[in-house]
Amino acid sequence: MKAGTDSSSDQHYLFFLDKKMLLDPERPLRIGRDSSCEIVLEERTVSRIHAEVCRDGDQYMVRDLDSTNGIQLNYRRVKEHVLKDEDRITIGPFILVYRVLDHSSNIPLRSEENLLSETLVMESKIASILQSIDDDQVKNQLFELKHIINQSKEKLSRMAHIDRLTLLYNRRFFDDALSREVERARRYNQPLCLLMLDIDFFKKVNDVHGHQKGDAVLHEIASMISDNIRMNDIAARYGGEEMAVILPETTLENALTAAEKLRSVIETESLVRTGLEITVSIGAAGFTEADKGVQDLVARADGALYNAKENGRNRVAYSDS
Repeated sequence: MKAGTDSSSDQHYLFFLDKKMLLDPERPLRIGRDSSCEIVLEERTVSRIHAEVCRDGDQYMVRDLDSTNGIQLNYRRVKEHVLKDEDRITIGPFILVYRVLDHSSNIPLRSEENLLSETLVMESKIASILQSIDDDQVKNQLFELKHIINQSKEKLSRMAHIDRLTLLYNRRFFDDALSREVERARRYNQPLCLLMLDIDFFKKVNDVHGHQKGDAVLHEIASMISDNIRMNDIAARYGGEEMAVILPETTLENALTAAEKLRSVIETESLVRTGLEITVSIGAAGFTEADKGVQDLVARADGALYNAKENGRNRVAYSDS
């Protein structure tokens, strides 16, 4: 799921109650009490034409159209805001969720859509009941129930983004996160770096020790990566034995220091943690104005990784242009 991207396999939706609405990139979607709106919410706290969701470049925006009671995004009052995957729009007692769904994998997403719709129905019903209750004790109990529903849904959402073997983020989440970080780096002129890591001679591990041992090695290497990056860095399993780390607000010089730390830790600790002497090769690249998008940054980091492997493995290489 890639918020803010224009992949041909991505489709943008608003989920509300037990329904979903596909967003049209060519025309805004209006939300309100009036029957002329694409999404009609029949409730007195909703203005006739309350808000709209529309395409703005390669992103979608939600805008309050001078409504009486305003809108909230993720429970904070906003006038207009860029939408990201899983953002929650509150209008009166109604909650709408913006989703970007990759239809190259329909089966798991269908069950996810159903689960999301079910939780939205519960949340909206609770929000509606809360408006009609004066008893503070009952209100507190309902707020607690609403909080429990949110927590459960957030846990399920995180599970959908995690690679089960390595417990790193999965490829879908990585693509989404890198798109957002590239856009942020471009917009605010901030540094951004990407590391691509590959376990050296991993095929030999599988061939000699078996795939179960190979899985254990992948898990431990991923754990070492997680333990040795900053809280705001994003580590993901890119594919097979290849992993990636997004380093927001990081210069190439600092990214190389971080990469060397990872390489050294894995070389030093792998024997104790896996029973085998494991090393990794790492390619680093920093986002530049010459990059047309995510693909250019990934290609340069991947090219640097190739150079690291060609020059003897167990080393860090980088691309500066």
